[in-house]
Amino acid sequence: MVSVIVPLYNKQQYVAKTIQSVLDQTYADFEIVVVNDGSTDDSEKVVKTFQDPRIRLITIENSGVSVARNTGIEKAQYPWISFLDGDDWWDPNFLAEMVKAMEAFPKVNIFGAGRSRVFEDSIERYQHALLPKDGTSGITNYFEIIKKYLPPINASNAVFKASLFDANHRFRKGQRKHEDHDLWIRLCANEEVVFINKPLSFYLKNTAQSASQAVYDATDFCTYLTTLAEVKPKLTDQEQQWFSKYLNSFVPIVYLQNYKHYSRSEEKQVYKLAKRLVRGKHKALLTLLHAFPYKGMYGLLKRLKG
Repeated sequence: MVSVIVPLYNKQQYVAKTIQSVLDQTYADFEIVVVNDGSTDDSEKVVKTFQDPRIRLITIENSGVSVARNTGIEKAQYPWISFLDGDDWWDPNFLAEMVKAMEAFPKVNIFGAGRSRVFEDSIERYQHALLPKDGTSGITNYFEIIKKYLPPINASNAVFKASLFDANHRFRKGQRKHEDHDLWIRLCANEEVVFINKPLSFYLKNTAQSASQAVYDATDFCTYLTTLAEVKPKLTDQEQQWFSKYLNSFVPIVYLQNYKHYSRSEEKQVYKLAKRLVRGKHKALLTLLHAFPYKGMYGLLKRLKG
């Protein structure tokens, strides 16, 4: 029994496909909780064209995707929760494969599936050496994967035990970028992830609303850096080693990509948090740039990466 939470803001062109992909699932024991985050287009009208009793529509004032997802969590009625953004969709066997994996790994609370980025003229599947063999399922470690690769879960390819979402494990209100990764990294501390290496989830990368193209706001960056600092002590020694590799890669690159957009006071706040997380040449570079700001160093760091 799965509650599928769909945060929705101005996706009238896409949301029908999203909802239909859930209704077409070969596993039928689910509810769809659509949280309309104050859409100003016809998104709500599109949702109302569906008559299936498993769909519940909740409309709130525009408050951001984090509040919309949290609202869905609060309203969810089933013991498992999944998220599906309003312009993403699933293969018809997504939930069936998830349930099959749950039965095979009854002690695991987090399950992810293969995902594909859909561009205008191509599809790019998520894959790397640390995943289970193609077509199979197996236990993975979130922190081992992110030391080198993109996270194994995103906002539309995972199912979580509802009990994980206690008061300390919700999306952070107001966070607009990496709000999902911020939560996944907190949830996955001391949790295994079962990954089903089949192409079951799909998400668009060519929409104008894509948050991944936006500047990383200094406040959001500071929030995420604070989360990273809080999570690290909770990890095993091995996981901390993997995590340090992630920090040495992610933190300086994002800093260099965005700090030219920050005021001096914002940059100082980001730097104060960032320098505590990185080591070696990456920390030295941050210190140099903070002392002598030079906005053209991103290319240099890419050569230093790793």
